[in-house]
Amino acid sequence: MPEVLPKSDLDKDIEILTLRHQLAVLQRQIDRPRLTPADRALLAS
Repeated sequence: MPEVLPKSDLDKDIEILTLRHQLAVLQRQIDRPRLTPADRALLAS
């Protein structure tokens, strides 16, 4: 359950940095989608 009490600025900064790091790690794990020519035509229209 998330914490509902007010946090200090330092606590908030640490949480933001932690979440940004987790996001960066997850983004590195995702392969770029391989688009076919049909996919590109659909996206371009």
